[in-house]
Amino acid sequence: MHYDAIVVGAGPAGSTLARRLAPSGARVLLLDRSAFPRDKPCGGGVTLRAASRLDLDLSSVTEQTIFDVRLTYRLGRAFRRHYPQPLAYMTQRCRLDVFLAEQAAAAGVEFHDGEPVRAVEVSAHRVAVRTEKGAYTARALAGADGVNGIVGRSTGAAPRANLAVALEGNAPYPQGLPQRWQETLALNLGGLPGGYGWVFPKDDHLNVGVGAWRWFAPNLRGHLAALCRRYGFSPEALRDVRGHHLAVRRPDSPIVSGPVLTVGDAAGLVDPLSGEGIGTAIQSAGLAARAIEAYLAERAADLSPYQTAVDELIMPELIASRKLQDVFHYTPAPYTFALQHSRRFWRLVYRIIRGEVTYTGFLEMLGPLRLLVDAWEVVARKSRYPRGGGPGTPA
Repeated sequence: MHYDAIVVGAGPAGSTLARRLAPSGARVLLLDRSAFPRDKPCGGGVTLRAASRLDLDLSSVTEQTIFDVRLTYRLGRAFRRHYPQPLAYMTQRCRLDVFLAEQAAAAGVEFHDGEPVRAVEVSAHRVAVRTEKGAYTARALAGADGVNGIVGRSTGAAPRANLAVALEGNAPYPQGLPQRWQETLALNLGGLPGGYGWVFPKDDHLNVGVGAWRWFAPNLRGHLAALCRRYGFSPEALRDVRGHHLAVRRPDSPIVSGPVLTVGDAAGLVDPLSGEGIGTAIQSAGLAARAIEAYLAERAADLSPYQTAVDELIMPELIASRKLQDVFHYTPAPYTFALQHSRRFWRLVYRIIRGEVTYTGFLEMLGPLRLLVDAWEVVARKSRYPRGGGPGTPA
């Protein structure tokens, strides 16, 4: 069967891209390898910045709305920070992704779940996709199939990326969460190179995880156990423990190849400092939809305007985030101290979380002090790798 566009992967990026293409009159096929509902490794936190880009009401899939953050430095004494307006919405990918796919289908997208893609071919005038259940052709193809997805690997639209790794599990509370976890998440800072520990509340469980630069992966299980014990539940109580990679695109690496592009995690568009990818997944989906519309209408010869838009609108933020990540993880203690004792610094952090201030905007606010940040970041960047490591072990 022939379509105007095929989107592979029905996570936030893929479903949003398909849904935004449909009103233009394009015939769109959305494929996912798993039968829905399905879960995915993900903390399930949707920041206000991400939610504002989605143009949908998430209340039906929101399990907790976060107003409070409990912070520790290297699992030490906790302190709490509060904001009177929401900071994030807690959901589960098994609920969020079904909701987004349903919205795409309601917009006119043809959705096939439980249909893994086995092969992708690109010719001069079309792309061909073969699955276990059939073969499809289209004028444009989008890969929203995550890190190492088949679309990017098969077409040259997979970016070069620095990798981080995360390990997470769920602590069940079938009778409901204790009051202390209502509307409250926890972050442990300073103990993981390139990452942090988290406890995210849901309706009937806590999602508990740790993340770091990839070379630190062998140590994550021990840190996850320590985080569990710090917050009063047994590591053996965790269910569905699993690890996953986070890819951060290196500037100027390809995310377009002729009539093929990649979005979201498949394009390496993850925020290095927070590890959050839903916001940039949604943002990249909007940029991709515009590029595909122009290509289908023959206003563009290929999908290269999408990569140009990502380089102009998304990558400066990710580069600024990486700079701040390096500086923070080189000397985390003073920044954690400032979070605890400076209301002004906390207000700035929650404005970034809510999308009211960008990373690039924050760096501009520093004025001449930005030169010191740039110099310190050069020193800090070298600390990403253990002794003897280097670019061959990307952080």
